[in-house]
Amino acid sequence: MIFLGVDIGTTRTKVLLYDAETGERRVVARPTPVTTSADGDLRDADETLAAVVDGMGEAVSALSSAERARITGIGVTSLSEEMVLLDAAGASLGPMPTWYNQSLGGEAAAAAGLDPSFSWAKLHWAFERMSGVASGPFADADPAEVITVTTLNGYVADRLAGAGRFAVDHSHASRTGFFDVRAAQWQPEVFRRTGWSESLLPDLVPTATSIGVLASGLAEEWGLPESLPITLAGHDHFCGAYGIGVRGDGELYVSAGTSEAHCLIVDRMPDGPLPADVGVGRFVDGTRFYLHRQLPSGHLYRHWRQLLGLEQETAAQEATAVAARPIGSDGAVLVPGFGTDTRSWLLGVPADADEHTILRALFEGLASAALHVDRALTGVSGAEVTAVLAAGVPCQSPAWQQVRAHLTDAPLSISHEAEAPALGAALIAQSAVSGTPAPVQPSTLVDPDPALLPAYRSVYDRFERALAAVAG
Repeated sequence: MIFLGVDIGTTRTKVLLYDAETGERRVVARPTPVTTSADGDLRDADETLAAVVDGMGEAVSALSSAERARITGIGVTSLSEEMVLLDAAGASLGPMPTWYNQSLGGEAAAAAGLDPSFSWAKLHWAFERMSGVASGPFADADPAEVITVTTLNGYVADRLAGAGRFAVDHSHASRTGFFDVRAAQWQPEVFRRTGWSESLLPDLVPTATSIGVLASGLAEEWGLPESLPITLAGHDHFCGAYGIGVRGDGELYVSAGTSEAHCLIVDRMPDGPLPADVGVGRFVDGTRFYLHRQLPSGHLYRHWRQLLGLEQETAAQEATAVAARPIGSDGAVLVPGFGTDTRSWLLGVPADADEHTILRALFEGLASAALHVDRALTGVSGAEVTAVLAAGVPCQSPAWQQVRAHLTDAPLSISHEAEAPALGAALIAQSAVSGTPAPVQPSTLVDPDPALLPAYRSVYDRFERALAAVAG
């Protein structure tokens, strides 16, 4: 059997063909369209759909007739918070803010106690524009034209199927700001505060639900089997977690990129209210939950490399130079911001410190902050971290691995899967078709050196003291 995973990412849309019998993968990529405007970056759902269709067409065109006959399911994942406004014909009414455009509706969301990146903020902004509160996109539109709303992956999946349902799965709903994670139902009173009527709320379905089959016109054009199910695979971060094998209670996924996401999988939701900086949602397997925090690690890494004049240095050169500096960075401590706070504090720098000593302090500071986050998630959930699995370009670095393996409370494994979200979407489609969990993909365990652990414990203790001083 062959499964297709479609990942609509921030900048790139990937179509991955996964052969479940051989493990072979093929990937076709397209730029994810973005519309620049005076209001910041917007996303046009129909342009995104066209990129997906174009990529899928190229992916299947390279297959033989026999291979096409083996395609058994399609899973669709996307960045979670982006929304689409639909009219009575099921057509998109125009571009909406990208997930990272937090200036549009963000102030109102913060005032409501919500994350400015949540879907709530995008919908509030659109209602204001349509109601004539401000100029710009949608300013001349009539709010009465909007019949329902959906997520970006819900729109693309539904248009591929021609189903007319535009359902939202629990994983994506968890990032809207108006979804009760425990009860798995919409919160109409929170949705109404966007300005829109609760009658616009779409149907909710569990993640990994098939919302229809591939439209007959596309199936005929591409030479694919009839009745090919289209599955809502969930939020791309958590499809990535599923793709590399994060499945069980206490397993923690580190998605290393510009934003370093830490996602702890748990069998049950913790009781009582949660800290404001801890996100929570339903996991893509349809049964578990996740707790989530993030660090601006990739952003700070690029920023400090530029400040230190190390932009031209190769990964191998960097790893050698960082390893040559002493554990503890000669007393220098770097404290990063948490969440979306991209500030950082550099303390205790000796007069003779060179650029690679500071770079090592950055690696140690980010690793210490990651351990701090993981322990906070453990404290909130009451679940012990049993394993840490990391994926992404930064964690392929030997320097990253060497420091992180010594600053963790559980064994660290590295996935070398380059397309974890797209693979996860394909595997979730496989699971939906077969009714059983898809196979876990291999990863590489990074063994710490026991002799170095005391020195790294000192690094973490010094970091905690510096963090308290900065916060105080």
